[in-house]
Amino acid sequence: MKVLVGPNPMGLENALPDLMRDYPQVEFVHCTQQGVLSDAIADVDIYMGWLDRDIFLAARNLKWIQSPSSGINYYLAIPELVESDVLLTSARGTHGSCLAESALAMIFAFTRGIRHCVLRQQEHVWSIHEIRGKLVELTGSTLGIIGFGAVGRALAKRAQAFDMRIIAVDLYPSNKPEYVDGLWGLDHLDHLLSESDYVVVTVPRTPQTLGMIRAEQLALMKPSAMLVGISRGGIIDQRALAQALRENQLAAAALDVFDPEPLPADSELWDLENLLITPHTAGGTQFEARHILEIFHENLGRFLRGDLPLRNQIDKQQGF
Repeated sequence: MKVLVGPNPMGLENALPDLMRDYPQVEFVHCTQQGVLSDAIADVDIYMGWLDRDIFLAARNLKWIQSPSSGINYYLAIPELVESDVLLTSARGTHGSCLAESALAMIFAFTRGIRHCVLRQQEHVWSIHEIRGKLVELTGSTLGIIGFGAVGRALAKRAQAFDMRIIAVDLYPSNKPEYVDGLWGLDHLDHLLSESDYVVVTVPRTPQTLGMIRAEQLALMKPSAMLVGISRGGIIDQRALAQALRENQLAAAALDVFDPEPLPADSELWDLENLLITPHTAGGTQFEARHILEIFHENLGRFLRGDLPLRNQIDKQQGF
């Protein structure tokens, strides 16, 4: 049995000594360069890392892929992988706290004038009269969460501290916390959009969620509302969002995810004054590698014992 840890920015390879100690019957290797990954993966049974179609096709013995990311749409874009018997597991649940904090930070960037002040600081402008009268607090406002998985629940838990009314929709609505005012199926999406002052999109990208938020849905939102996208690009129609922001159909928006990525330099989104852009960094945390390795360590033991399904195992046909 051979395990390969691919190139990654998280230092996942630092766990190899502990894995070698715990699983002496397994061979562990680390590939540091994307350019030689096709050769390195040719004879491995288990791979932890990112790959594209060419690299997958080069993996002749592959039986299981552990994604270091919560999202797996990149893997599901490989038709041969979807149709194969290769298991796919995600890091779902590891980024809940940091994504929730990022969503709130994006909201505060507008409600507390942080974005405005940063821009004025660069100009050496004392902008109290420009911004003081526009500041708002979250007390009594409604937060709508689209997707009530690990990220949505982490966000709701934090939002309650700001005395917000919290509503949410999910494909499988269940186990509603006491502090959540309403948790419904996706058929209540229109109601959530019309009720909310802040809408945060946390659903994964699947065939069902692709293009979920288009011009029709944006038109249901309050002109004073803010939209935040932190899961995957393509769920929010970027062209429709740009038009809504230009025409002041929405007060503000913040996006951490785009389609395509990186966001092209000539994209109209860059120049929208009421849009905050972050470069897919919302999932960053000092605990990222530790969380991912906890899942991988557990799953490796289960895989070797034949104890299936694995933790966070993906139904490749459904997309989650």
